[in-house]
Amino acid sequence: MKRLLGWVCGVALALVTGLWWVTATSDLALSAGLYGTPGTYKVDSCYDANPYGKNSRYDCDGDFTPNGGTAGDADSVTLRDTGRDYPDGTEFDARHGVASETVQRVGFWGVVGELWQVAICVTVLAILGHLAIKPRGEAARGESHRREPSRRQNAADRVGYAVLVAVPVGLLSWIAMIAEPTS
Repeated sequence: MKRLLGWVCGVALALVTGLWWVTATSDLALSAGLYGTPGTYKVDSCYDANPYGKNSRYDCDGDFTPNGGTAGDADSVTLRDTGRDYPDGTEFDARHGVASETVQRVGFWGVVGELWQVAICVTVLAILGHLAIKPRGEAARGESHRREPSRRQNAADRVGYAVLVAVPVGLLSWIAMIAEPTS
């Protein structure tokens, strides 16, 4: 029963993480400039959208103007959970995605702002994959008469190596995002 509950919880976590991974990867691709309409986002104002005030969550109202467009071509867009309180009037390069409310900052700081989410998702999915693949019983305890690890153990180890890459990438991305200059 405990093993079945573990599988059910693991599958549920994998589905949630998989959906987050798809969203984060899409935002990362938009920030990297792989798709979308290029332009400029100008912040009108930012405000703390967290009603409890303990942890700030900044939303910003502003206008996205496509490259070569005029003020009349601008779309009013609210950026949700930007991670920082941009000063009024701040402008940065951005891309407008498929959905009307999807605007992502482009360039190094835009990619850094999304990369940590992808790294977390890869880490969680790799850990779940490793746990699902690794052998149990005699082979896991080393009681087998074989000197070499099984193919299943080798596969589990290769999946687990993704954690060794994803964790440092995520941590460095998160630290860089925190250290981003505000001007």
